[in-house]
Amino acid sequence: MKKLSVLGLFLVITFSISTKTEALFPEKVLIISVKTGCEKNNVWLRVRNYFIILKMNLYANKKTLFFLLVMLLFWHSNLNALPLQKVWVNGGTMIYNKKQVSIASFEITKYEITNVQYAFFLNGAAVKADGVFKNISLINVASKDLQLEFINGKWHPKMGYDNYPMVMVNYYGAAQFCKWVGGELPSEKEWIYASKGGIKNKDFIYAGANELEKVGWYKGNSGNHSHQVGKKKPNALGIYDMSGNVWEWCRNDTLKTADDFCVHMGGSWFAGEQPSQIAAHYGNTPVHFSNSVGFRVVFSATALTSDKDFFKNYSGKPWNNQVQQIPGKVQCEWYDLGGQGIAYHDSDNINSGSGNLNPADGTFLNEFRMKEGVDISYTKSRDIDNNPYNLVEPILGELYAGWMIPGEWINYIIEVNKTGTYTLGLMYTASGEGGISLLLDGKELVTELVIPSTRNEKETIAWRQWHHWNRLDSLAVFTLKKGKHILTLKTVFNGNMNYDYLDFKLIE
Repeated sequence: MKKLSVLGLFLVITFSISTKTEALFPEKVLIISVKTGCEKNNVWLRVRNYFIILKMNLYANKKTLFFLLVMLLFWHSNLNALPLQKVWVNGGTMIYNKKQVSIASFEITKYEITNVQYAFFLNGAAVKADGVFKNISLINVASKDLQLEFINGKWHPKMGYDNYPMVMVNYYGAAQFCKWVGGELPSEKEWIYASKGGIKNKDFIYAGANELEKVGWYKGNSGNHSHQVGKKKPNALGIYDMSGNVWEWCRNDTLKTADDFCVHMGGSWFAGEQPSQIAAHYGNTPVHFSNSVGFRVVFSATALTSDKDFFKNYSGKPWNNQVQQIPGKVQCEWYDLGGQGIAYHDSDNINSGSGNLNPADGTFLNEFRMKEGVDISYTKSRDIDNNPYNLVEPILGELYAGWMIPGEWINYIIEVNKTGTYTLGLMYTASGEGGISLLLDGKELVTELVIPSTRNEKETIAWRQWHHWNRLDSLAVFTLKKGKHILTLKTVFNGNMNYDYLDFKLIE
């Protein structure tokens, strides 16, 4: 039997990549053909939201084949998708309605939300062809100006419109997307402050210039349609299209009825020069749909994003004075001591599991860390966590971090015992398709990883959709260096997930 060297193997590989954009992360189909030998095997793999079809026709030793698969996983795990690019806005002051007001620091999306990103949200939230979510219409599915289409049970951008700003979305549709990614619509003050350039404000009429032609699409140059985001000059902070292209919904903190007024700012491709001025003020009802109104997202500052020395001066301590070891499993409920803003960021200071869902009764499992903000529970019998819709059976009586929502993060001091390449696994549940990312000492280890939903339409008990367990064994591949590190687990979109453990396996 002929043995192929690694070099020889790569010389005979031919491949082509066809892309079919499916929402926030384009779906990649990689077809690989190895052209030696005479025995054919076809293997397909799904890694994250990507498909690999491996068409093999070769004789090779096990080491060579293993190396090939590792290279595939490594390359595939580094196929970056389309995460929400954000711009940091330092807080400061500005004149608003003839008064000086203070603005806290925040992050804002660099571009208006696009069709491909919004389609990903609709699919992840299981929004059907009617565009209705929780009994509220988010998009105008009857309009020919909607740049999305529903095909084979999934939302897709219409051909050629992936990176155009999402339109025909009302205020509720914009707000739901923001919540799904852990943010919110900007307030009118935040929007104005960011469009001016924050502390870099030069008092331009438009966002980035005194000539609208340089920074925005409007009635005079648009050709009567919107354009791909980011094609004009950005403002001083590097934010695009805040003047022109599409109006942008702003947050209404007092919204009560569908007849209330909601502001949208910035002008559009359909409007003239005056509405595109930073000072212009327009709006409509929250149920209004338009082919010239879209939105972007802001994210509140946390210690993780606002303090550049956060990890350098990190004061968290290992739970129970036990540093978690890699290779091995990082138990998600054993996050560091230090509290809110240091060891974790949670949306509230209430543990929804320990001491609440699981009443304080003096037992270890029911009261585990119940005075801390991270929500903790444990796997139970009685067809709760040992239910017929599990993809992988969990160990019963196992603690986990639960109710995780976008924007929340947890820190772990870890010890890597050997420098090398590792695969990442995750034991989890997800009531809808979600996403996580990992930081190592404050630097991005892996970008947004799509976590497949464990929802099952055959489930008859609604709350048990949060208890269908699954394990991903090769979620990502990366290199870790020997020594102590701070690992950060972030929930980046959708949420409603429970995390049992992260599994780091060294590739020999």
